[in-house]
Amino acid sequence: MNAIRVLLVISTIAIYSLTVIASLAQGLNWPGVAIADLMALGWRGQFDFDFIVHLLLLATWVVWREGANSRAYLFGFLSIIMGGMFSFPYILYATYKARAQPRELLLGVNA
Repeated sequence: MNAIRVLLVISTIAIYSLTVIASLAQGLNWPGVAIADLMALGWRGQFDFDFIVHLLLLATWVVWREGANSRAYLFGFLSIIMGGMFSFPYILYATYKARAQPRELLLGVNA
């Protein structure tokens, strides 16, 4: 579990750093960039579509894991909009809340 936690911390720092760099270089219009990539039907669009599907699956798991209450839907929404910027810290926190038990980490309130 410690290896996962270290990876999550490194990933969180990396994604926030890259987001700042990208925002400074290209602005905050990430939806416009993503939609343009999708409409071009190229490899970047394929990657973006694959990523969107992963985000939707992650959000579905987060909502289910949290018990489908208002907080769960907020967390699911943030998982989609923010991607790893929300999901990495969320999973890191969940590892501590679950006391490093994989069953509790994966199932949340359903454990």
